[in-house]
Amino acid sequence: MTQENKTIQPFGLWDSPISAEQLASKSTRLGQIQATGDAIYWLEGRPEEQGRGVIVRCVDGKRQDITPADYNVRTRVHEYGGCDFWLNDRYLLFVDDEQQQLYRQDLKTLEVVALTPEPPSKRSWRYNDGTIDETSSYTICVRERHEENEVINELVKVPLDGSQHIDVVAEGYDFYSNPRISPDGKRISWLCWNHPHMPWDETEVWSAELNNGKLTNAKPVIQQSNVSAYQPEWTSNSELVYAADFEGWWHLYKEGHEAPLHKAEEIEFALPQWVFGCRIWHELDASTLLAIGTRKGSQALYLIDLNDQSITTLSDKWTAFSGQMVVQEQNHQQHVYFLAANPTQPESVIEVVLDERYQIISECVLSDLDSKTDQRDISQAQHVSFPTSGGETAHGFFYPPTNSQFQGPDSELPPLIVMSHGGPTAMADSGLDSKVQFWTSRGFAVADVNYRGSTGYGRAYRDKLKGQWGLVDVDDCIAMGRYLAAEGLIDGDRMAIRGGSAGGYTTLCALTFHDVFKAGMSRYGVADLVSLSQDSHKFEIRYLDSVVGSYPEQADIYQQRSPVNHTDQLSCPILILQGLEDKVVPPNQAEAMVEALKEKGLPYEYITFEGEGHGFRKPDTIIRAFEAELSFYQQHLI
Repeated sequence: MTQENKTIQPFGLWDSPISAEQLASKSTRLGQIQATGDAIYWLEGRPEEQGRGVIVRCVDGKRQDITPADYNVRTRVHEYGGCDFWLNDRYLLFVDDEQQQLYRQDLKTLEVVALTPEPPSKRSWRYNDGTIDETSSYTICVRERHEENEVINELVKVPLDGSQHIDVVAEGYDFYSNPRISPDGKRISWLCWNHPHMPWDETEVWSAELNNGKLTNAKPVIQQSNVSAYQPEWTSNSELVYAADFEGWWHLYKEGHEAPLHKAEEIEFALPQWVFGCRIWHELDASTLLAIGTRKGSQALYLIDLNDQSITTLSDKWTAFSGQMVVQEQNHQQHVYFLAANPTQPESVIEVVLDERYQIISECVLSDLDSKTDQRDISQAQHVSFPTSGGETAHGFFYPPTNSQFQGPDSELPPLIVMSHGGPTAMADSGLDSKVQFWTSRGFAVADVNYRGSTGYGRAYRDKLKGQWGLVDVDDCIAMGRYLAAEGLIDGDRMAIRGGSAGGYTTLCALTFHDVFKAGMSRYGVADLVSLSQDSHKFEIRYLDSVVGSYPEQADIYQQRSPVNHTDQLSCPILILQGLEDKVVPPNQAEAMVEALKEKGLPYEYITFEGEGHGFRKPDTIIRAFEAELSFYQQHLI
């Protein structure tokens, strides 16, 4: 169909090939990837099964669900979880959501045995992120104990014989992750950190000698202030490699060496550690590493030559990786598996086969989650850098309205939906997301902002949010909208802003303290910083120390930047969506905002969802949320 015979329809009212029902059906969550022998394993969270986590085994392209129907694979350590299962050639260990117990599954018989006892109260003892010893007699993993007055994180040894006897092997730090046993079985390494730091601010790498599950001579490999380390992992000859941002970028280092393993470039070989079990580098041979790198907000696969320290691009076809990658050798070829997306392909399980020179000889998609959206209806991400407050530059992705059947009137520019990602220490990427296409295919333009504080542009950019949350992130969301309007790409008088969690806070601040947007949607967003600093879960309870300030010493800042205290400045409609089982941003945040809006008589809609936590998983929830948001924008922007 040519441009001339498209139907002329106002922006925002186009018929879309992507319905809310399709979003719900396509919202299967892909989790971690593991591999052993000739099999690849990955986790799927399925909305049609109320978000149940199912492990899929794939051999020679043939899929098999191996999780019994009465189990739901999901860990809740740090609430965000990650590394819900791990394995070796004999056993697969997984965490079941019901009680957060750890189970052993035999990879031949698929028989399931409980390795840990039922906790004292529901989900009070939680496990994840483990490693199995070379004799398959025990695992060492993270345990999070929710006691009456505190939450305790530690590393524990759990025997695989089902005796359910648990020994604590490392304790004393507020947080632990990444326990990994060396291939020779002689050493173990891990990450740990303390409040008030978040793992992208300061972490320590430790190692210890290992003898039958007992740790001796434990000592730090990295113990330096203001340095964030990531993914300490052993090479095949039991050398320890890790990422660290000594020089302002997450580069790769080897234990005992001060210089990075590669030339210092403005590229990051790590991600903010929101979840457990991410893996962004892997050894191909003694002199070659394969790594996922982020450069200027875009990701690619890189080869690192340890001899000459060169970095070369293996493939830039995939531009958005989730931090899941494994490599296994089959028939003298390296098979690389990872989770990734690009501007025209949604997140998928990808297999890439390399020849002996590490050139790609084949590539295929193993998961069957393709959106099947007509390429002509896909709006592709366009990276944009734009001026913002303080004479600085911020970044983001712009998506123009796109539909093969419709176009807007020549006299009209499209309305804009500004998206503020969560975190706030996270990043927007360019991978195909049906939730973005839901808007662009209806005639809305979308701006996905990597405001100052986002990952992917180096530590200096990431640190620009310190003490400035609710200020520079909001400035950047406004600046991107104004930049696009000045470029003649959108209607600057018809802009909305949306975000969830930390992005919801940015949204509420933008709507409360500025008069730029005509409407907004906050999904389990933060409204009261004081309440969040007291009520949040352990992992994030001190997060605000860095991005806002210490409390109660700087209580005045908390009061000034809490939208709930300044609803008198609010003059546009707000849609608020909230899960009633949210432990990260509790419902009292939304309820406080709603009460303030009621008292002021301001327009709002408030929709709650039973059985939903921090992130909506159920199909009915997803459908209702998107239909309500679409109706809200059409009412206030069109």
